[in-house]
Amino acid sequence: MIYLHEDQRSAFGTWHAELNAQKGRRLRASLRRSHTLNEVYLSDGFRSLLFCTHALWKREHQEWRFTALAIVAALAAHITEDHPAIPFAAQLAQEKHNRQTLSGLRFQRLLAVRSHDELLRQLRRAVQLLGGKVNLMDLAESVFCWCCEEDERLRHLTPLRRPTEYLRVRWTMQYYQAGDGAEMTPPAATAADTQE
Repeated sequence: MIYLHEDQRSAFGTWHAELNAQKGRRLRASLRRSHTLNEVYLSDGFRSLLFCTHALWKREHQEWRFTALAIVAALAAHITEDHPAIPFAAQLAQEKHNRQTLSGLRFQRLLAVRSHDELLRQLRRAVQLLGGKVNLMDLAESVFCWCCEEDERLRHLTPLRRPTEYLRVRWTMQYYQAGDGAEMTPPAATAADTQE
């Protein structure tokens, strides 16, 4: 499912470009100082994003979109360059100084997150490990997907989806299939599993 349509992506991209420009320094700083979602909600940077993305978050019975947008805004303040060629989860598996940007253990912690504030903390750390060079739109889509799936889980809804449409499954596939063709097996796999 696509959460950000073309006009919303355009508005979000324009907002992010302004955030990284000289005149957006105050807004960016307000988001970078925000360590919890409540702080993000009160920041000037988030309010400026709300004004230009009404169609993205103002939906009846989809209050989770407001939270998703706040998480994305806080992360965007740490993204200096958009690298759209590679999915976000695959970027986390890329080698940096002879090791993965995000270790397998840290990646498992990211997959196990169950709260919005913890998601913000884990993703902020991942963005910083990537040096602020991230696939911005893929990350935004992923956050919206995570918040939607979490909302469905909390409300005990069971939507019809293929397994590969769930964010955690998609991230896992992208993460372990990345790495410039290097052999990468999930930590839970044993030597016997990989020989079959």
